[in-house]
Amino acid sequence: MTYSFPEFIKQWLEKAGHDLIAAQVLIDHNPLILDNACFHCQQAAEKYLKAFLIHKKQETSKTHDVKFLLDQCSELDKDFKNVDVKNITIFAVKARYPDDSAAPSLEETKEYYQIATEIKELVLKKIKH
Repeated sequence: MTYSFPEFIKQWLEKAGHDLIAAQVLIDHNPLILDNACFHCQQAAEKYLKAFLIHKKQETSKTHDVKFLLDQCSELDKDFKNVDVKNITIFAVKARYPDDSAAPSLEETKEYYQIATEIKELVLKKIKH
């Protein structure tokens, strides 16, 4: 199926938004499911950054490395240099398995959620201009 360029970006933004919603649901769930919430925060950040790169007509790498994507965005727009993604990338793959599982606290999870939300707001601001 072929999509128009704006429609393709819209789909990336929609998928990223779904990840943010999933993260919030998991943060609010009892019992807490924080590792999966962090996974969705990472996924949202990744997808928002890729949407920005696509908007700028850049090739996107098949990577989950949010810092790498953020660096690419920073080369195109200096405002991305102000975002600190901490170590959110560990939740992309490594923390999804029992032997490598990270156990974030609620406070850390909320911080990752805030990072993903900050990236969302920045990307939407830049795309809408």
